Amino acid sequence: MLMVERQFNTKLKSVQTDWGGEFRNLSSFFSSIGVIHRLSCPHTSEQNGLVERRLRHVVETGLTLLAQSHVPQRFWHFAFDTAVYLINRMPSRTNSHLSPFELVFHRSPDFSFLRVFGCQCYPHLRPYNNHKMDFRSHPCVFLGYSTTHHGYRCFDQDSERIYVARHVRFNESLFPFSNQLLNTSHPPPHTSTYPSATQQSTTTAHSPLHPTPTAPSPQPMSSTTDPNCESAQSTFVVPSQPTRPPLIHTYKHRSKNISTTPTRSRPPNLRSNPVPTKPYNASSFHTQSTSQESEPATFNIANKHPQ
Repeated sequence: MLMVERQFNTKLKSVQTDWGGEFRNLSSFFSSIGVIHRLSCPHTSEQNGLVERRLRHVVETGLTLLAQSHVPQRFWHFAFDTAVYLINRMPSRTNSHLSPFELVFHRSPDFSFLRVFGCQCYPHLRPYNNHKMDFRSHPCVFLGYSTTHHGYRCFDQDSERIYVARHVRFNESLFPFSNQLLNTSHPPPHTSTYPSATQQSTTTAHSPLHPTPTAPSPQPMSSTTDPNCESAQSTFVVPSQPTRPPLIHTYKHRSKNISTTPTRSRPPNLRSNPVPTKPYNASSFHTQSTSQESEPATFNIANKHPQ
């Protein structure tokens, strides 16, 4: 009250508020100095509509500053101070296109002093250096205007310190807090591959020319993989219904060393089920007659054996 009376050469006669907890203790104080304390009816905010609308304007502008610059909400009070600072310097149609600052101080505000909230700034930090070889500036975040100085608030993210400086360079197209959101990594989602009809026909064209024996039904695949295998690809084909295309699941692994030379096929039971075999004998394939009779030498001998 003393500041209002001293700065504007006027006396405070009445104050209108609601019956909020922060205003209840003011009734006795206003009564002691002769100021009328007017109250709005309970649950009737329209009787104090001008103040309610101004408060809403401040809150919406402050949240807009936070969202546009990606500044965390723990700096909300700096955003709301900046919102009040900007609203007091914005022209309004209700005030004949004059700002509240012009109506009170009868002079135009300095719009060249305004900067983008939350942008990157470089204040002059030479007086704060501890060593002669330290840099004269450090990248900071602009957090509004000082209420007690004609300068800017510059927040250092490394030291969590706020500097108030007059000599500051700004990069109004870069917002340091937005870079923290871009650096956040997310694991890639798992995807299943469903081949088209063209891929299926291509796979069939590369099938071997000679028929191969039918393999037994595949067993369920184990989720344990070989640690030496890091980049290999195996495809499992599930028999499909007549009306649906085959479903192919692709499992990718990584392998350190993969040989591209073709391997020789071996019988499946050569090592798993060894069977002893007899040695090769070429005479077993010769045939000979078991009959002891010989061809007769004369007719008389042959006539004795008519069979």
